[in-house]
Amino acid sequence: MRPSPWSTHLVGAVLLCGAVLACGSRRRDDAFLASRVPVDRLDSVLGAADSVHLRLADARTLLGVVAESDFAANLPHDTMSIAEIVAWGRAQHVQRDSVAAAAAAARRVREEELQRHLDSLLAVTVVSKSYLPKDPDMERFQDYISLTFAYHNKGRKAIRAFQGDVAFIDTFGDSIYSAHLKVDRPLAPGQTRQEPGRIIKYNPFRTEHERLRNTPLSKLKVIWHASDVVFADGSRVSLDSLP
Repeated sequence: MRPSPWSTHLVGAVLLCGAVLACGSRRRDDAFLASRVPVDRLDSVLGAADSVHLRLADARTLLGVVAESDFAANLPHDTMSIAEIVAWGRAQHVQRDSVAAAAAAARRVREEELQRHLDSLLAVTVVSKSYLPKDPDMERFQDYISLTFAYHNKGRKAIRAFQGDVAFIDTFGDSIYSAHLKVDRPLAPGQTRQEPGRIIKYNPFRTEHERLRNTPLSKLKVIWHASDVVFADGSRVSLDSLP
Protein backbone atom coordinates (compact mmCIF):
# COMPACT_ATOMS: atom_id res chain seq x y z
CA MET A 1 0.00 0.00 0.00
CA ARG A 2 1.49 3.35 -1.01
CA PRO A 3 0.39 6.41 1.01
CA SER A 4 -1.15 9.25 -0.99
CA PRO A 5 0.94 12.41 -1.47
CA TRP A 6 -1.70 14.34 0.53
CA SER A 7 -1.54 12.02 3.52
CA THR A 8 2.26 11.90 3.42
CA HIS A 9 2.50 15.68 3.48
CA LEU A 10 -0.05 15.90 6.27
CA VAL A 11 1.77 13.26 8.30
CA GLY A 12 5.01 15.15 7.82
CA ALA A 13 3.45 18.40 8.99
CA VAL A 14 1.84 16.81 12.03
CA LEU A 15 4.89 14.85 13.12
CA LEU A 16 7.38 17.63 12.57
CA CYS A 17 5.17 20.08 14.38
CA GLY A 18 4.92 17.63 17.25
CA ALA A 19 8.66 17.07 17.17
CA VAL A 20 9.37 20.79 17.49
CA LEU A 21 7.04 21.02 20.48
CA ALA A 22 8.72 17.97 21.99
CA CYS A 23 12.14 19.55 21.68
CA GLY A 24 10.93 22.44 23.78
CA SER A 25 8.97 20.60 26.45
CA ARG A 26 10.47 17.08 26.26
CA ARG A 27 6.97 15.66 26.85
CA ARG A 28 5.77 12.50 25.15
CA ASP A 29 2.22 11.40 24.54
CA ASP A 30 2.39 7.91 26.10
CA ALA A 31 -1.20 7.16 25.22
CA PHE A 32 -0.53 7.79 21.56
CA LEU A 33 2.58 5.63 21.56
CA ALA A 34 0.74 2.80 23.31
CA SER A 35 -2.27 2.88 20.95
CA ARG A 36 -2.53 -0.08 18.60
CA VAL A 37 -3.41 0.54 14.97
CA PRO A 38 -3.90 -1.54 11.83
CA VAL A 39 -0.63 -1.10 9.99
CA ASP A 40 -2.35 -0.74 6.61
CA ARG A 41 -4.15 2.35 7.97
CA LEU A 42 -1.14 3.91 9.70
CA ASP A 43 -0.94 6.92 7.42
CA SER A 44 -4.64 7.68 8.01
CA VAL A 45 -4.25 7.32 11.77
CA LEU A 46 -1.32 9.68 11.84
CA GLY A 47 -3.04 12.11 9.52
CA ALA A 48 -6.00 12.30 11.91
CA ALA A 49 -3.82 12.97 14.96
CA ASP A 50 -4.12 16.67 15.79
CA SER A 51 -1.72 16.77 18.75
CA VAL A 52 1.32 14.51 18.74
CA HIS A 53 4.32 15.13 20.99
CA LEU A 54 7.24 12.93 19.95
CA ARG A 55 10.97 13.16 20.20
CA LEU A 56 12.51 14.32 16.93
CA ALA A 57 14.22 10.95 16.37
CA ASP A 58 10.94 9.05 16.86
CA ALA A 59 9.07 11.46 14.57
CA ARG A 60 11.62 11.02 11.82
CA THR A 61 11.59 7.23 12.19
CA LEU A 62 7.79 7.09 12.05
CA LEU A 63 7.65 9.39 9.06
CA GLY A 64 10.29 7.26 7.32
CA VAL A 65 8.21 4.11 7.89
CA VAL A 66 5.13 5.71 6.35
CA ALA A 67 7.08 7.05 3.41
CA GLU A 68 8.36 3.57 2.50
CA SER A 69 6.73 1.91 -0.47
CA ASP A 70 4.60 -1.09 0.66
CA PHE A 71 5.49 -0.38 4.27
CA ALA A 72 2.40 -2.21 5.57
CA ALA A 73 3.43 -5.45 3.85
CA ASN A 74 6.88 -5.25 5.44
CA LEU A 75 5.76 -4.76 9.03
CA PRO A 76 5.81 -8.02 11.05
CA HIS A 77 2.19 -7.83 12.33
CA ASP A 78 -1.16 -6.59 11.03
CA THR A 79 -1.77 -4.59 14.21
CA MET A 80 0.98 -2.86 16.20
CA SER A 81 1.38 -0.06 18.69
CA ILE A 82 2.95 3.17 17.53
CA ALA A 83 5.87 2.49 19.89
CA GLU A 84 6.39 -0.96 18.32
CA ILE A 85 6.33 0.55 14.84
CA VAL A 86 8.91 3.15 15.85
CA ALA A 87 11.15 0.43 17.34
CA TRP A 88 10.75 -1.72 14.20
CA GLY A 89 11.59 1.22 11.96
CA ARG A 90 14.70 2.03 13.99
CA ALA A 91 15.84 -1.61 13.85
CA GLN A 92 15.30 -1.66 10.08
CA HIS A 93 17.47 1.43 9.64
CA VAL A 94 20.23 -0.12 11.76
CA GLN A 95 20.05 -3.35 9.74
CA ARG A 96 20.13 -1.49 6.42
CA ASP A 97 23.08 0.62 7.53
CA SER A 98 24.90 -2.54 8.63
CA VAL A 99 24.24 -4.30 5.32
CA ALA A 100 25.32 -1.22 3.36
CA ALA A 101 28.51 -0.89 5.44
CA ALA A 102 29.35 -4.58 4.94
CA ALA A 103 28.76 -4.28 1.18
CA ALA A 104 30.96 -1.16 1.00
CA ALA A 105 33.73 -2.91 2.97
CA ALA A 106 33.56 -5.97 0.69
CA ARG A 107 33.77 -3.73 -2.38
CA ARG A 108 36.83 -1.96 -0.95
CA VAL A 109 38.52 -5.34 -0.46
CA ARG A 110 37.76 -6.35 -4.06
CA GLU A 111 39.02 -2.98 -5.32
CA GLU A 112 42.26 -3.32 -3.34
CA GLU A 113 42.83 -6.87 -4.65
CA LEU A 114 42.17 -5.80 -8.24
CA GLN A 115 44.40 -2.74 -7.83
CA ARG A 116 47.26 -4.92 -6.57
CA HIS A 117 46.81 -7.19 -9.59
CA LEU A 118 46.82 -4.24 -11.99
CA ASP A 119 49.91 -2.76 -10.35
CA SER A 120 51.70 -6.10 -10.71
CA LEU A 121 51.31 -5.94 -14.49
CA LEU A 122 53.10 -2.66 -15.20
CA ALA A 123 55.83 -0.41 -13.87
CA VAL A 124 55.85 3.27 -14.84
CA THR A 125 58.88 5.46 -14.15
CA VAL A 126 59.90 9.01 -15.03
CA VAL A 127 63.23 9.10 -16.86
CA SER A 128 63.60 12.88 -17.08
CA LYS A 129 61.87 16.15 -16.29
CA SER A 130 62.68 19.50 -17.86
CA TYR A 131 61.35 23.02 -18.23
CA LEU A 132 60.87 24.38 -21.75
CA PRO A 133 60.48 28.18 -21.86
CA LYS A 134 58.67 29.68 -24.81
CA ASP A 135 60.80 30.24 -27.87
CA PRO A 136 59.13 31.73 -30.96
CA ASP A 137 62.15 30.82 -33.10
CA MET A 138 61.37 27.16 -32.35
CA GLU A 139 57.62 27.78 -32.80
CA ARG A 140 57.14 27.24 -29.07
CA PHE A 141 54.82 30.03 -27.99
CA GLN A 142 54.17 28.92 -24.42
CA ASP A 143 56.13 27.58 -21.47
CA TYR A 144 56.01 23.83 -20.92
CA ILE A 145 57.12 21.14 -18.50
CA SER A 146 58.34 18.03 -20.28
CA LEU A 147 58.13 14.57 -18.68
CA THR A 148 59.69 11.47 -20.23
CA PHE A 149 58.12 8.19 -19.09
CA ALA A 150 59.30 4.60 -19.36
CA TYR A 151 56.92 1.62 -19.22
CA HIS A 152 57.84 -1.93 -18.27
CA ASN A 153 55.60 -4.96 -18.78
CA LYS A 154 56.06 -7.05 -15.63
CA GLY A 155 53.49 -9.68 -16.62
CA ARG A 156 53.49 -12.73 -18.85
CA LYS A 157 51.05 -11.44 -21.46
CA ALA A 158 51.59 -8.92 -24.23
CA ILE A 159 49.91 -5.58 -23.50
CA ARG A 160 48.22 -3.54 -26.24
CA ALA A 161 47.21 -0.43 -24.23
CA PHE A 162 46.76 0.79 -20.68
CA GLN A 163 45.79 3.78 -18.58
CA GLY A 164 46.00 4.93 -14.99
CA ASP A 165 47.04 7.73 -12.65
CA VAL A 166 50.54 8.95 -11.86
CA ALA A 167 51.35 11.12 -8.84
CA PHE A 168 54.50 13.02 -7.88
CA ILE A 169 55.20 12.95 -4.15
CA ASP A 170 57.64 15.26 -2.37
CA THR A 171 60.05 14.46 0.46
CA PHE A 172 57.32 14.94 3.07
CA GLY A 173 54.94 12.51 1.36
CA ASP A 174 52.63 15.19 -0.05
CA SER A 175 51.33 14.96 -3.61
CA ILE A 176 52.47 17.99 -5.59
CA TYR A 177 51.12 16.94 -8.98
CA SER A 178 49.01 14.15 -10.44
CA ALA A 179 47.68 13.35 -13.88
CA HIS A 180 45.86 10.66 -15.84
CA LEU A 181 48.07 8.74 -18.24
CA LYS A 182 46.74 6.87 -21.27
CA VAL A 183 49.12 4.86 -23.45
CA ASP A 184 48.16 3.06 -26.67
CA ARG A 185 51.42 1.28 -27.43
CA PRO A 186 52.21 -2.46 -27.40
CA LEU A 187 54.46 -3.95 -24.75
CA ALA A 188 55.72 -7.50 -24.98
CA PRO A 189 56.26 -9.47 -21.76
CA GLY A 190 59.38 -8.16 -20.03
CA GLN A 191 59.75 -5.28 -22.49
CA THR A 192 60.56 -1.71 -21.41
CA ARG A 193 59.60 1.13 -23.72
CA GLN A 194 60.48 4.80 -23.37
CA GLU A 195 58.30 7.38 -25.08
CA PRO A 196 59.05 10.94 -26.17
CA GLY A 197 58.50 13.59 -23.51
CA ARG A 198 54.92 14.48 -22.66
CA ILE A 199 54.42 18.19 -22.24
CA ILE A 200 52.31 20.10 -19.74
CA LYS A 201 51.31 23.69 -20.46
CA TYR A 202 53.02 25.56 -17.66
CA ASN A 203 50.86 27.98 -15.67
CA PRO A 204 52.94 30.04 -13.19
CA PHE A 205 49.81 30.82 -11.19
CA ARG A 206 49.19 27.15 -10.40
CA THR A 207 51.09 26.05 -7.30
CA GLU A 208 51.36 22.43 -8.46
CA HIS A 209 52.98 23.52 -11.74
CA GLU A 210 55.44 25.74 -9.89
CA ARG A 211 56.41 22.96 -7.48
CA LEU A 212 56.69 20.36 -10.24
CA ARG A 213 58.98 22.63 -12.23
CA ASN A 214 61.24 23.60 -9.31
CA THR A 215 61.55 20.26 -7.49
CA PRO A 216 64.46 18.13 -8.77
CA LEU A 217 63.41 14.73 -10.07
CA SER A 218 65.80 13.12 -7.57
CA LYS A 219 63.63 14.50 -4.76
CA LEU A 220 60.36 13.29 -6.24
CA LYS A 221 58.74 9.92 -5.73
CA VAL A 222 56.55 8.71 -8.58
CA ILE A 223 53.54 6.58 -7.69
CA TRP A 224 51.69 4.76 -10.45
CA HIS A 225 48.31 3.04 -10.21
CA ALA A 226 46.91 1.37 -13.33
CA SER A 227 43.15 1.43 -13.78
CA ASP A 228 42.77 -0.39 -17.10
CA VAL A 229 45.01 -2.82 -19.02
CA VAL A 230 44.08 -4.22 -22.44
CA PHE A 231 46.05 -7.27 -23.58
CA ALA A 232 47.03 -8.17 -27.14
CA ASP A 233 44.67 -11.18 -27.10
CA GLY A 234 41.69 -8.87 -26.48
CA SER A 235 41.25 -9.68 -22.77
CA ARG A 236 41.12 -6.86 -20.25
CA VAL A 237 41.60 -6.08 -16.56
CA SER A 238 39.80 -2.96 -15.39
CA LEU A 239 38.61 -1.34 -12.19
CA ASP A 240 35.39 -0.56 -14.06
CA SER A 241 34.63 -4.28 -14.19
CA LEU A 242 33.73 -4.31 -10.49
CA PRO A 243 29.95 -4.54 -9.96
